[in-house]
Amino acid sequence: MTLETTILHGGGFIEWRCGSGFGAREPLRIAPDDLRLSFEPPLPRLRIQHKAGGTLLWPAPRAARVVPGRAGAADLALPALPAQHVRSVVVDVSGRYLPRAFDLSLGAATQQSIALYASPLGTRYGTAGGVQGRLAFADGTPAAWALLELTVTPTLGGPLQFIAQADAQGEFRLALDRLPALTRDAPAPSYSAKLSVRASAGALATRPLDPAALTPVSIAKGRNAQGKSQFASTLSLDITPGTVRPVTSPKHELIVLKAD
Repeated sequence: MTLETTILHGGGFIEWRCGSGFGAREPLRIAPDDLRLSFEPPLPRLRIQHKAGGTLLWPAPRAARVVPGRAGAADLALPALPAQHVRSVVVDVSGRYLPRAFDLSLGAATQQSIALYASPLGTRYGTAGGVQGRLAFADGTPAAWALLELTVTPTLGGPLQFIAQADAQGEFRLALDRLPALTRDAPAPSYSAKLSVRASAGALATRPLDPAALTPVSIAKGRNAQGKSQFASTLSLDITPGTVRPVTSPKHELIVLKAD
C-alpha cells in the first residue's frame, strides 16, 4: 500500500463567542451552524466550513497538495502568501444573535475570536431577572446596534458588569444572571446601578456595524425647569433581583441619548 499525505492550509479560523450577560464569566462558545458570512469585496471562490469549535476559511486559489509518504515539517510549513484584508458581516439566521460587521485578514492562517450579542428574541431571563428598554437619540432616531453596560453594586462584594446590545430599532433585553439575591437582613430592597452606552448617531438599521467602533454617548437623566433634557455620562437606577425592570430616562418615554 502506498502512503501519501494530503495537506490543506486554511486561510483563517474564527471562534464565535457570546458577549452578552455577565461580563466576568468565561465567554460561551457559539456553534456556527446558523451563521452566514458575507464579504466586502465579495469572495466568490472562498470556501467556508463550519466546525463544532468555529469556522474555517480557505481563500482561493489555495488548494490541497498531496505529498508522497509521510509529510515532514517542511511539507507542513505554511506557504508564504500575502494576507488579504476584508470586511465581513455575520448574520445568525435563527435570530438568537444580532448581526455584526468585523474585519478579517485572510491568507495568513490567522485565528480570532468574534463576540456576538444576544437579540431581544434570544435573551432569556433567569431567576435573577433583568432590564429592558429602547434607546433613541434626542431627535427620535433609534440608536441602532448600541452597546450597553450595566454596572450593579450588590450589598456585599464588588461591582458586577453586564453587557447587552440593542437591535436595529434600539430595543434591548439584558438578563442579570449571576446577580446575587437579596438576603433577609439586606439594608436596602434593591442594588444601586449605573448604565453607560456606546452608540453611533450615524448607524443605519439596515447596515450592521462593528461594535468595537462605537463611542460613548451621554444619557438623559431628567428634564430641567424648562422641560429640556439634561444629560450625563451614566444613568443611575435601582435594581431589584428577581424582577424585570423597564428602563427609561427620567421624565422620558425611553432612554434618550446625545452624541458627545
